[in-house]
Amino acid sequence: MKVEVKLYGMLRANRPVGVAGAPHRPFDITLQDGATAVQVAKQLEINEGLLATVAINGQTAELDTVLQDGDQISLFPPSAGGSEPLRVFLAGVMQANRQDTLMESQDYRLQLSDALRRLIPDVQLIDPWAENPGSLDYDDDQARHTFVTMTNKASEADLLIAYLPLPSMGTAMEMWQAFQNNTYIIAITPFVHHWAIRFTANDILPDMDSLMMWLENGRFLQEIVPAALARRQS
Repeated sequence: MKVEVKLYGMLRANRPVGVAGAPHRPFDITLQDGATAVQVAKQLEINEGLLATVAINGQTAELDTVLQDGDQISLFPPSAGGSEPLRVFLAGVMQANRQDTLMESQDYRLQLSDALRRLIPDVQLIDPWAENPGSLDYDDDQARHTFVTMTNKASEADLLIAYLPLPSMGTAMEMWQAFQNNTYIIAITPFVHHWAIRFTANDILPDMDSLMMWLENGRFLQEIVPAALARRQS
């Protein structure tokens, strides 16, 4: 049978010689029926101790999961910063510049969550909206506690991704808190001249598609994740 393999991080050094395409691109290999991720690693001469996580067709799987013809298998090494998973804080517009009690669409959080979990199966996501879906109905004491707690959590992440198609005071405060604690910050926004963004964000992208391209072409794993994890130890 034939499966498609995608290697991440240091495992790309085991990409077969002569296989066409860039290191981050997937490639096909042929296996015997009943093969598992362990057999994939052996065929690619990957030390089993360097294989931390496996995903099959975008879902985290066990090393001994039996593969099927046509499966897409992703192999991940241990995190660059140690055994702890990458912690990502999802910041972004909620009420933005609204003057009512409604909330802007939060679909972007679902898009980010799905994309990050596909790429890094053990990623730890900190999402204020997911943790507090009914926050607009909180009383003052509960709202105040939630605001302070979630803003502080922004400083505990390795990476903060801020989606800002509109201005957001809460997101600006989360970015500032993260900046104060040396957290790596990616801002997705057209407001490239706003000081709160210019002087806190490490990277500023114009739209969500640009970030998705980084996730797809390998830059996110090759450059952003190591840079973010290195700050954990600094």
